[in-house]
Amino acid sequence: MAVLLLAACRSVPATKEDALRQLIADIAAGRVEADPYTAVTPTDPAQSALFLYVEEWLNVNAEALTRVTPVLPPEGRFTFTRSADGRVTYLISEGWPGSQVRTKALRPVPGTRITLLGWPDPLPWEQLGAVCVIETPREMADEENHPCPQAFVFRFEAPAR
Repeated sequence: MAVLLLAACRSVPATKEDALRQLIADIAAGRVEADPYTAVTPTDPAQSALFLYVEEWLNVNAEALTRVTPVLPPEGRFTFTRSADGRVTYLISEGWPGSQVRTKALRPVPGTRITLLGWPDPLPWEQLGAVCVIETPREMADEENHPCPQAFVFRFEAPAR
């Protein structure tokens, strides 16, 4: 059975999707050192495909799991981390969120720049009462255009003070 070993996992993931899901959950909960590159270890050739899957995801999204701290409890299929300096918060969506991301967990201040990792342009957003609504790029409606598999990272960068 091919598996990907994650350094501090409580159990061995059965699939590449489970390996990525567990890595995100463990770092977001503070159960693993916040450096995903040291948490992923291909120990034999049978595990290479699983390692490459996680590595492909990290090539786009590593900043959301590198030198970050847990910040909020999960909200549905969203997980959150924050940069060490506190200026950037990451919302990690398990699966493509559709045309909008809607979260009650975050209330960005005016001037916050929200981007999708792997997409070059800032995303339009607004605060509607208790809900932050982010418009996702229309081009991303087609799965072939997604910047990575499985989980997508939205970066909230607060304006400089």
